Amino acid sequence: MRNVTIIGGGISGLTCGWHLANSGYKVTVLEREPILGGLARSFFIERRWVPLTYHHVLSPDTFTQEYIKKFALSKELRWTSSSQVFWYGKKAYLLSKPHHIFRFKPIGLLDRIRLLYLGAFVYFKQDWDDLIGLDCQAWLHKMVGSKTTRLLFQNLMDIKFNMPLSSVSAAWLGKRMHQSVRNHDRYGYIRGGWQELINRMAGGIIEKRGEVICDFEVTGIGRGNAIEGRKKDGSTVSLPCEAVVSTVPPVLLKNILRLPEAGHASLHAVAYKGLISFVCASKKKISRHYWSVVLKPHLIFGGFFNHTVLSPSADNPAENIYYFFAYLEHDDPFFDHTDERIKDIFLDDIRKLFPDFEIDWYRVFKIRFAQPVFTRGYVNPPVELGENLYLAGVYRQFPRPRTMDAAFRSGLETAQYIINKHGAN
Repeated sequence: MRNVTIIGGGISGLTCGWHLANSGYKVTVLEREPILGGLARSFFIERRWVPLTYHHVLSPDTFTQEYIKKFALSKELRWTSSSQVFWYGKKAYLLSKPHHIFRFKPIGLLDRIRLLYLGAFVYFKQDWDDLIGLDCQAWLHKMVGSKTTRLLFQNLMDIKFNMPLSSVSAAWLGKRMHQSVRNHDRYGYIRGGWQELINRMAGGIIEKRGEVICDFEVTGIGRGNAIEGRKKDGSTVSLPCEAVVSTVPPVLLKNILRLPEAGHASLHAVAYKGLISFVCASKKKISRHYWSVVLKPHLIFGGFFNHTVLSPSADNPAENIYYFFAYLEHDDPFFDHTDERIKDIFLDDIRKLFPDFEIDWYRVFKIRFAQPVFTRGYVNPPVELGENLYLAGVYRQFPRPRTMDAAFRSGLETAQYIINKHGAN
């Protein structure tokens, strides 16, 4: 086998394609959007690249840092120290270091001590297999008590998934907390933005005589893995290929796979949440911290990021770029609102915390399949779904949370699987 077509030009797809191309495979990457990057892609405004959604690298993200090094961008990786903030009752509390916990007044002293113990537990724990099938709510009740579970963790779950804690695996939450406490409030960002890394990865594939095609929507995968698609001009194309790697969410892959229903079983189990990302610029600095979570009051957005903390503008020092985010069901009617209407709804709620907040520009991004939901009993789909049909993506990285690091890992794993099976060319 020599020819591999990859559906999706995000980090998983580009990572897989780069490794296959360097092992002698003829790689073709097909991307529906005009710009590569998937969830990590950016838009260009005010002479700079700005990601569609908040993106950063954490200290434990060794895979991300390794690929930054591979593509000669280590000198451009800028690290910033910034504590995480939790808003409760219009008051901001730092809650990322042990001594911050003792000042978190919404819970009592004993509960603060138990929360500190939980932080130490997840910091040192390495193997999460024993928590995979465990009810997250029951686990937290045992570790920190019912009040902290309800006030802190159920609120966080409502922001992220709008579902009960009992439906989520304790292993997923524990692994997520493990990465957070080991990060030590350090966040990395590439000067010039992530688009430079993404473009260099694509360039590495092209240098090995591969192809990277944007504005190409895959509409079907038939027998023999023949790809059917539609170009930007509306013309239809059929591309024969020997093998396919899909990096799109399984719920979308099901719609283009022309295989017997039995072949879809492992895809049906993967549910997704959607994301509205409201990106705006303002002269008003509402937080000197990068990451803020809003526990109370309940607003349309669950929190916000001050992107400028990681990436200050040399051209406009007074500019602050913010991400306000809302996780929703992928079929929520909110997705059907106009960008102008969504802007007005977000601004109304932002001004409940910051009454004089005004914006200079804004963008709205509607991502219907942004976050895989790792419920109890979740099983990672196989790498190989059918004859020479392979999978890659963050939904295959349970119990790791959805991060760029998970995307790099998955792309590498799928490439290695194919190389081990078919050999290097």
